Parts: sequence; structure tokens; C-alpha cells
Amino acid sequence: MNMSPIRMILWITAGVMLLPGLILWHGLNPFIALAMVAVVVGLALGLLRRLPRLDRGLGGLFLLAVMVYDVGYLAIWQWSICRREVPAGHSLLLRYKGPFPFGSAPMAGEGTLAKADQNGKALEIGILEFMPGPGRQFYNPLEYEREIVPDILIGVNEIGVVTSKIGQNLPVGQILANGPGFRGTWRKLLTPGRYRMNPYAYEVNKVAKTASIGAAEGLKQSAEDPTLIPPGYVGVVYNKVADDSPDNKQTQGVQDKVLQPGMYWINPAEKRLDIISVGFNETSVIAKRDGVKPLPEQRSSTGTKLESRVVLQPDPIFVEGSGIEFPSNDGFRIHLDFTAIWGILPDQAPDIVRNFGTLKDVQEKVITPQIGSICRINGSKRGAVDLLVGNSREEFQTDVEAELERVLKGKNLSLLFGLTRHIYVPAEVREPIQRSNIATELKLTREQEQQTAKAQAELTEAEAKVVLEERRTKAETIKMAAETAATGEKKAKEIAAETEKFRAVIDAKTAMVQAQITKIMGAAEATKVQLANEAEAEKYKLSVDALGSPEAYNRYIFAEGLPSDIKLGVFYAGPGTLWTDLKNLDQAFLGKMATESDAAKAKPKPVMVPESTTSEPKPAP
Repeated sequence: MNMSPIRMILWITAGVMLLPGLILWHGLNPFIALAMVAVVVGLALGLLRRLPRLDRGLGGLFLLAVMVYDVGYLAIWQWSICRREVPAGHSLLLRYKGPFPFGSAPMAGEGTLAKADQNGKALEIGILEFMPGPGRQFYNPLEYEREIVPDILIGVNEIGVVTSKIGQNLPVGQILANGPGFRGTWRKLLTPGRYRMNPYAYEVNKVAKTASIGAAEGLKQSAEDPTLIPPGYVGVVYNKVADDSPDNKQTQGVQDKVLQPGMYWINPAEKRLDIISVGFNETSVIAKRDGVKPLPEQRSSTGTKLESRVVLQPDPIFVEGSGIEFPSNDGFRIHLDFTAIWGILPDQAPDIVRNFGTLKDVQEKVITPQIGSICRINGSKRGAVDLLVGNSREEFQTDVEAELERVLKGKNLSLLFGLTRHIYVPAEVREPIQRSNIATELKLTREQEQQTAKAQAELTEAEAKVVLEERRTKAETIKMAAETAATGEKKAKEIAAETEKFRAVIDAKTAMVQAQITKIMGAAEATKVQLANEAEAEKYKLSVDALGSPEAYNRYIFAEGLPSDIKLGVFYAGPGTLWTDLKNLDQAFLGKMATESDAAKAKPKPVMVPESTTSEPKPAP
């Protein structure tokens, strides 16, 4: 047989079988799938016509078998009968009835769900633990009971408490199950979200997230707020059952550890949460009033009505049982108002819940009774006047506050302030004291007014003094400026006169010195002339003395006066005469002059010593 027709038939068969399967399993529109199958069948018939008769018969049988598979099994059985479309937010609940039509499977154990393999095929008869999710699912209705069930949706402000219907029974004494495998309520909660839970195995009870809150006084929280414990509060946990798990062992009852503000998911079957406000609270005990009593008329000893300028406050009429009422030690009925600022710290909250309950219980059972008791005990020890005036009233306030703080501290509470606000003393006690105090205050007011007037007068006087002093200072400043200017001018003139005087004295001394200089210079000039003349005379005298006589000197002068070209004739007249000695005349004359000169040097010369600046110089002795 030719291989080409066989290959063609195999190709057509594979296409006709696979194409509808792909179309069905991958979610195309069934009408489109049928149209595509028709196209493929038409192509197959066209190919079969080209084959030989024998091959055409075999190909037709194959094509018929494929058409029966596609239409009968895939289109009718799988698509129309076995197919289930599971919408979003739902799951498919399956109960396996066993293999059909032949074979058998074991039954699921009592209290358990039937198991399935990793592909979702059932291994045991019973309700399957596996639940297919949204999508197209194909399960044989002869083997499975199919039911579409909605998923469990837990809202934002909800929690889900799970109760298991399957599993083993809980041990004796245990109330909550720590996880799957046991029947009963789970300790674990379902927090907000979507869960696929088998309704035959589990029952989910959706409750508000605040279902575990036992007491929450004054708690104001919006529905959109996801926090369970807002700021300013703590949660005191009360375990309804003990937790014996190794990682979280807790005893039954109030727990010492509190929950701080935040988001918590608490199982109401396991715990109760008391949300306590931490910080300080105000409690006031106030005497309620229902009108006032009229003031009694004031009359004199003669019975006439007295007019008073002082308006006094009348006694109020108090409602019976309101406020704090007690008798003073002198028998008067006293009413007072009291305010306590008290609070709870986080570490004190468990003891408060354990011993008293809620904050309202603390206020009604502890704070208010203790305020009334302490105020009555301390007030009854004092007189009405002591509760009205300053120092003794302050002492009462201090004693009450100290005693209240001691009592609250013993009950693990904190006191910030204890304030006595009003003390109502009867008018017969209050009126004299008030009148006395008013009179004292009026006296103090008058004294203060007098002091104010005196101060005003002193201020006016001081202002006048300031103006006077300002004017006096201004006049003195002008006077001092004028005096300073006159003194300066006088000083300047005195300095100028002194300068002129000093100049005249200096000029006189300068003239005197100049005269002395002139006189000394004249004397020096005269002495110079005299000495020159004397030297000239001494010169002539020495010349005369050297020549021996004036006549010789005259001859010498005569000879000096002779012309240089004169010619003399010497005639020898014999020895011993002048004429013969004339040849040595120059040497003899010079030797004599030298001898006289040495004698003149040895003789002391006269020295001129002036006796004073005006005396003539005279020779020294």
C-alpha cells in the first residue's frame, strides 16, 4: 500500500481528534469549535476522494471513528455532561462515589475527608478534601457528585471562628483545638480575606472583630478604623481556657501582661478583652442645690430693722443624699464639693480588672465612697470656723488629699490631685466672719485708697520737682557755659599779656647781650689795634736795638730805601776800619738780630685780662 494515503489519513485523524480537544479544553466558543471541526472534516472528505477505492473505505472508517469520538465523547459527554463552570469566588465540592462502571476504591476513614492525588484524582470514596477553584472543571457525574459552593469571605471588621466537624475528639479537659485533626472550635481565627473551606468538614461563624471585647467604657471608634485597641487604652486579657501549647503557655483568668494599642485578632471563644482607658480621670462629688433659704432680718436691741449695705449670700437648700454632708465638732451641718483627679497606669490595669472590674466599678466602688468617707472623718474633727478661714481650711485640704492618696495607692490606683472646691457653712457661722472679713477688706481698701492718693500726690510733687530741676539745670547749664566762655577769654588774654611781657623781657635781654657783644667786640678791636701797634713799635724797637742806635736804624732804613741798581765802590783804607769790615757787615748784622730775638722771646709778654664786661683789659702782673 502506498504510504502517502496512510500518512494523509493519520494526519487527518490526528487533526480531527486534537483540534476539538484543544478547542474544548482551552475555552473557545463551542460554535466556533464546531465550525472549525466542520472545516477539517470537509478537507478530510476532499482528500479521501482522491484516494483509491480501498484506501477511501479505510479512510472513511477512520474518519467516522474520529467523528464519533469528537462529537459523541468530546462534544456531548465531556462538554455537555461532565463540564462545570465554577465562577469566581466559588469552589467545586466533590464527593467521590467510586470508579464506574468497573473497579473499586477504599472508603475514607471515619471522621476524615477522602484523599486525592496531586492531579486531583480521588483515591478514597467520600467527600474530597481537595476543592477545585474557579474555572472550567470536568468530572464524571457517574463517579462524582458535584456542587458549587461559595468561598468564605471575611470582611475587614470581621473574624471567622472555625468549628471542625471532622477529626479526633479533643482530649479530656481541652476545649479548643490547636489545629486541624481534632473536632471542635479552633483556637486559630480566620482574619479578613477569602478562604476555601469545605462546608461538610468545617463551619465558619463570622463575627465582628470586637466580639471578644467585654468592657470598653468611653471607647469611641469609627467603623473604618482597623485597630482593636486605640491609643490611650490598653487591653486586659481574660483567658477563658488555658493554653498548654509549648510555645504559648497561658493560664486561665486575667493575665498580667496587657495589650498595647494596635490591631489584634482575638478568638471570642478563647479570650475576653477588657479595654481600659489609661491616664487620669476626673470624679467630682457635688452637693446638688434646690433653691436658697431667705436671709433673716437684722434688728437692733430695740427691735428696729437694720439696713445693711453688705449683701450676703443666702444658704442653699441641698438635695437630700447629694454631695458630702457631715456635722462639724461644734454641731453645724457642713456640705462640701470635692474633685479627685485619679488615674490608672498600664501596669495597674490587670489588678483593676481583677479586683474591681470596669472603670465605672472603680469610680462607684472605690473613688466616690473613699472621698465621702475621708472628707467626713477629717471634717468632723474640725469646727465650722476652721473649715471657713484660710490656714485651717488649707490644713483640712492637705490632710484629706494625703489620706485619699494613701488609700488609693493601697488599691493600686494613682491620685494626681484632690481638691476641696466649695465648703458650705451655715449663715449663722458664716455671716459674722464674712462681715468681719468684709469690714477688714473695706478697711484695707480705704487704706489702699489713701496710699494711692498719697502716692498720687507724691507723684505730682515729684513731677513738679522734675520740671523745676529741669529748669534749674538748664539755667545752671547756661550760666556755666557763659562762665566757662568768660574764663576762657580771660585766660586767653592773660596768656597773651604774659606772652607779650616775656617777649619784652627777652628783647631787653637780647639788647643787653647785643650791647655787651658790641662792647666786647669794640674792646677786642681796640686791643687788636693796640697790640698791633705795640707789635709794630716792638718791631721798630728791636730793629733799633739790633742796630745799636736810632741813627743806625735810620741808616739802615736809608740803605733799604736805596735803589737796587745802586753801585757802591769800596776802597781799602787799611785794617780796622769800617770800610774794611763792610764785607762782613751782613753776617754781623744778622747775628745781632738773632741774639736780640732770642732775648725778646725769653722776656714775658703782657696778657690782657678783662675785669668785667664793661672794664678795659689790663696786662697781668
